[in-house]
Amino acid sequence: MGRDLTSGIERAYAERLDLFVVALTGRTGSGCTTTASALCREFADLPSSSTDLTAIEARKQEICANFSQVQWIPFKSISVSTVIFGYILTEDPESLDKLFSSLKIDASKIKEIHDRALSEKGNREFSELIKSKNSFRSKEAWLYYINFLTAAASEFRLHLGTKYSSLFQTLGDNIRHSGSPTSNNTYPEELFSLASRVKRLALSCREYDIHHGIASTRIVIDAVRNPLELVYLRDQFAAFFAFAITTEESHRRSRLTEAGMSKREIDALDNREYSKKSLTSYDNFVSQNIEECIQKSDVFVNNPGPPESIEQNKLILNRQLIRYISLICRPGLVTPTHDERCMQLAFAAKLNSGCISRQVGASISDANSSIKAVGWNDVPKGQVPCLLRDSHRLLRGDDPLAFSDYEKNNSEIRNQVASSHKNAPMMRIRRGLPCPFCFKDAYNAVTKKPNQVHTRSLHAEENAFLQLAKHGNSGIAGGNLYTTASPCELCSKKAFQLGIQEVIYVDPYPGISLSHVLRSGPEESRPILRLFQGAVGHAYHRIYEPILPIKDEYSARLSDDPDPTLI
Repeated sequence: MGRDLTSGIERAYAERLDLFVVALTGRTGSGCTTTASALCREFADLPSSSTDLTAIEARKQEICANFSQVQWIPFKSISVSTVIFGYILTEDPESLDKLFSSLKIDASKIKEIHDRALSEKGNREFSELIKSKNSFRSKEAWLYYINFLTAAASEFRLHLGTKYSSLFQTLGDNIRHSGSPTSNNTYPEELFSLASRVKRLALSCREYDIHHGIASTRIVIDAVRNPLELVYLRDQFAAFFAFAITTEESHRRSRLTEAGMSKREIDALDNREYSKKSLTSYDNFVSQNIEECIQKSDVFVNNPGPPESIEQNKLILNRQLIRYISLICRPGLVTPTHDERCMQLAFAAKLNSGCISRQVGASISDANSSIKAVGWNDVPKGQVPCLLRDSHRLLRGDDPLAFSDYEKNNSEIRNQVASSHKNAPMMRIRRGLPCPFCFKDAYNAVTKKPNQVHTRSLHAEENAFLQLAKHGNSGIAGGNLYTTASPCELCSKKAFQLGIQEVIYVDPYPGISLSHVLRSGPEESRPILRLFQGAVGHAYHRIYEPILPIKDEYSARLSDDPDPTLI
């Protein structure tokens, strides 16, 4: 038969990984840079541990490790902060002085680096890459990036100390505003300026690898912090996966403290990159929004541990990276974990939500990981969800089913909706879009009280619990709650009351439910809180659905002539 069939199978797998991009996202201190560094190592330098896994999961991990030992290719890193630093080096000196002066930062160091850059090999090609607005690529530009720009950016970061994060947040926001790090003037056509430059660098890296006969280029982007940029990059690369790097909040903050940041600096950092942002201004549109980036991620990687145990916990981090890189390279190599299966149901369930503020999904399993209920945040049965209601129909009074008596008869609410939705007619005429409204926001605007109780929807966890009560169940004491956003105080109390053993969540809810409700009472009665690890959404299917039927592929390989070099 020859080896044609095996070669064809190998090409089917290799074609999709000519340029394989992993974009990291996560809060400052969660470990994006640590993860990027791990991915850039040789496999032999990635020790991992399976001692805390069940027997079947340890077996899966062994399969992934054996595959990676043969197939692993180290990644090359593109640091978004280094790309931002590259903007500074080409900026007008007068504008740079003005910005640095306003932020009380000494600009002499950047001037010194700028003078050195002019004589560096590849500077001209990198400048051409900067100016290009298409898919320009240059192996010389890539060499300039890795040989000079990366080292110079690290030097500048050491110079800035704790001012680094705040400055680069400002520079990044400015670039999304205007295409320049020194201006926050709004030019919507520059929205993807930063992400586009990252793309061209990745293409330049691929050009470099092709020149050197390297079949597969693997890029890790450290780190994406705007959800629109995440979507842009996903659209640019066929083999693209977003990895959310998460860690317990107390561990994250202790790492930042260890790095020399004060509590005030950490709070300011968190408020800027993680606080919930509504689209009330263009500033919010282009700013960092890591909460939304996490929700849009494909794979969730937990990087646990306080500073004193970080080296030991790298074994857990490495294990996850080995598993998911192996599965991306060879979909269907192993089957999903119980957690992935249950969380995938929660992620699928949240798409049923008609809430226009935030979609949340939940699933409940018994102690044997058998699903007992699913839920999503939505209005009570028979009522019309906010997504399907139109403000102009409230004001016209021709949709009695969709609106409550209170909404129809309260003049203050109607006036508030009319005022905040005055542009709704043009949305319908120009875009064909309906214009739903959030009752809670309207009511709070009238009463001037930011009260969460007036939301029309039941919470996802609440709906799942009520499903059990409504249809009967055999009990979920000792079972697990999976939720795409950690439960609020009210849902946490219900979980505690029902005897939930573990709460597995993706994204912390802003409140005191974790520290106040779930961490109260006898230790043995408290639910264990655990950050989710694994793949969900589209990625769940992309990495667990085999490209070829497994039995057929293996039969073809076994019947093919052996490679004489391996005999």
